[in-house]
Amino acid sequence: MQKWFTILQRICKRIPILFLLLPCVQVLLPLFSAAQYPIVNITAIQNQIAAAKEDSTRVRLYGVLGWSLRFSDTKESQRLAEEMIRLATPVNDYLRLAEAYRIKGFARVLEQKLTETLDMYAIGTAYASKASSGYMLAHFKSLIAGMYQDKGDFDKAILFYLEGLKIAEDYKDPEMIATLANNLAEAYSDAGRPISFTLPLYQLALKQEMLMGNWQYVGMIYSNMAKEYMLAGQRTEAEQSAQKAIDFIHKKNDRAYVYATVVSDIGEMYVGMKKYADAEKYLLEGFHILDSIGTKDNKLIPLSALAKMYILQHETAKAATAAKQLLALATTYKTKLFLRDGYKVLSDVARKQNQPVLALTYFEQYKNWNDSLFNDSKEKSIANAEGRMQLNRKELEVRYETEKKARENKELKISNAGLKNQTVAAIIIAVILLFVGMGLVVVNRIRNKKNSELEMQKQIIQKQSEEKDTLIREINHRVKNNLQIISSLLNLQANSLTDAGAIDALRDSHKRVKAIALIHQKLYGFEDIASIPLEEYITALFADLKMVYAASSVQLICKTMPPNLYLDIESAVPVGLILNETITNALKYAFVHRETGMIGVEFTEDEHGHCSLVIYDNGVGLPVGFDPDTSTSLGFRIIKELTRQLRGQFTYTSQQGTVFTISFPNTTVRKTMS
Repeated sequence: MQKWFTILQRICKRIPILFLLLPCVQVLLPLFSAAQYPIVNITAIQNQIAAAKEDSTRVRLYGVLGWSLRFSDTKESQRLAEEMIRLATPVNDYLRLAEAYRIKGFARVLEQKLTETLDMYAIGTAYASKASSGYMLAHFKSLIAGMYQDKGDFDKAILFYLEGLKIAEDYKDPEMIATLANNLAEAYSDAGRPISFTLPLYQLALKQEMLMGNWQYVGMIYSNMAKEYMLAGQRTEAEQSAQKAIDFIHKKNDRAYVYATVVSDIGEMYVGMKKYADAEKYLLEGFHILDSIGTKDNKLIPLSALAKMYILQHETAKAATAAKQLLALATTYKTKLFLRDGYKVLSDVARKQNQPVLALTYFEQYKNWNDSLFNDSKEKSIANAEGRMQLNRKELEVRYETEKKARENKELKISNAGLKNQTVAAIIIAVILLFVGMGLVVVNRIRNKKNSELEMQKQIIQKQSEEKDTLIREINHRVKNNLQIISSLLNLQANSLTDAGAIDALRDSHKRVKAIALIHQKLYGFEDIASIPLEEYITALFADLKMVYAASSVQLICKTMPPNLYLDIESAVPVGLILNETITNALKYAFVHRETGMIGVEFTEDEHGHCSLVIYDNGVGLPVGFDPDTSTSLGFRIIKELTRQLRGQFTYTSQQGTVFTISFPNTTVRKTMS
């Protein structure tokens, strides 16, 4: 991934962790064995460097070793990159210079210095262009795209992946075609595109890797396809692809990063299928390998999945142990996302063990880390921008002076060859420049023509888009009117009946239709016709239901994070119906024989697109022994089915009031090839 290094953007303060490590020894002791799976033979490369007689050989080996050490020994990889720059600059070895800045940029990613990362990659791209290296040009596009993908900016990620794939295809580089096709497919999946977008790209990547015989990467692609099939509800195809992934990664006896990535993906897929025994086996194996090869917080992904899986299995002891281990490692590696997840699991464990005070304490920690994820790096980046620019400018000036001296030395050598050689060289250069100039004129004319055509196409597309918006707005208006008519008919029909059960059923249907109609009413009334303001919708829905049930003493607390959160139509309809069912149930049953009451709704979305909807009240709670899995209540069946459509998970508690939690979807299961 860069997900690779999937989520490497957390900064938190280091705290003592020894007391957190001790409870983890019993259950997770196998995870701490000595490293068994080195990525490369570091000693062999170091011996080759020591034996190298030419700088060209030495600088090439520095690049191999520096890139291999980018995770496990960042400081040494940076030193090797500086050595590469020192040796490659005087001889204008542009390819090695590009590789050096790739290593330097990657270290800035690990340090969360994203602006400096882009600066390093820009310098590397310039050198890759001078070297005419299609591989490196495409690779830089992939690295930049991966940064945006991890930040959740999928549109930019897709744009850079497309540019990189075009470069790879132009240079006919099968390795980068496979990498970019696979990563683009995952970006499309993260952006919510259907399997019809992703599957052709995975098949293109498979074709290239098959031709090269890269069996472990073939296995990785099959594991990505398995997850895609699972999200599309095609369980049979998902399991078939998972089995193919396992078969191919075993073709090569190399249980390193790629192998661990594949088995971790398969483990997470089996969690989604509720095949917990298989899931546990693969997740533990993936954690073990990632831990042993020193890829830092990549190993937190399978450990987080294990903790959440144990909660689903109601194995609170294992869940608590895994969660404490997750907190210890997340503290060590400064990863806020997993600190948040660890405290959430511990809160769930405490609730299941009837420890409300401890559950609340952990939940507050969870909320603090969750809120912190949204507020970290922006102000710091702005405050330090000028300083970073000065440092980058100073570094570029040093590089420029070094290159200038190298050119002057080269010119001095040419002058010593004699005036005749200089004259011949000047004539040759003049002829070359003449042809280059003519070529540039022709290229410029072609480019201007294409720009004109693109501008015309842009105007046409913009006009079509405006017409489409008008049409969609009108459709939403008509849908809203039709739903209101249906709602009125259901209400009239209920008024004409005498059977109490039939009347309640028709009025419940009336409220569900009205909840959907309210969504289309919001879509029609706002400038953005593809999404609705969530907090405003919840407030309007509550006001309507409150009036229906004459519950004037019941108050609503509504909070969304980030504020002014919007939902698209595909998510808004099931979320709206879930809110309708849970709020209706609370208004009808939660406050019997009570004068006042409170209903709360919290909706959060983190930077990776993972949503959490919590509806709670301070009422009397659900009946003792109530089980939604066996309940015949239509409302609970609707909630469970809508949660499944959202590809999410539904949990509830009923102690001091009732709490419903719906989470969807979890984007940390994705992986890409770096």
